[in-house]
Amino acid sequence: MSNIYILSWPSGVWKTTIWHAAEKSCFQYVEKVITTTSRPIREWEIGGMHYHFVERGVFERFIDENALIEYALVHGNYYGSTFSELDRIVQTGKSPLYIIDPQGMVHIRPVLEKRWYTVKSIFLLPPSLDELKKRLWWRWTETDTAFDLRLANALIELEDKDYYDFQIVNDDILITTQKILSILQG
Repeated sequence: MSNIYILSWPSGVWKTTIWHAAEKSCFQYVEKVITTTSRPIREWEIGGMHYHFVERGVFERFIDENALIEYALVHGNYYGSTFSELDRIVQTGKSPLYIIDPQGMVHIRPVLEKRWYTVKSIFLLPPSLDELKKRLWWRWTETDTAFDLRLANALIELEDKDYYDFQIVNDDILITTQKILSILQG
């Protein structure tokens, strides 16, 4: 059976930047699982690359048909992982990598382990709470209220770090990427 990897983070840890750096070195043996969502596609996104975008009714049918490993309602939209996406990657001989929040990890890990997969989980941490606040503020993509909500959610997500097999502090993108790659290669 394949190893399955889970990478999680609180908002503001720059996980997308780190994953893009790591992906270039491990694409031959690890593939990111594309999450399915009911939220509308953003102008810059590409379906099947950033997410699999489906209408809310289609997502709810996936729920009814037990086609999802896990799902959550986040900010009014559904996000989840399908069994078909997992099976597609395993059939290529690669190890699937889930980049999901801690809420998703808590639900997905037991389901995968019941299917006899070995699951290895990695949690990215900010160097400090002050740095986390700076990074969230630096993004400045939303209102002050949205910033406060993201910060509150990030602080809650940090409480879940002990559920992970590996914890990596992201204070240097290159070093963090190398640490992730050593886990993915192990």
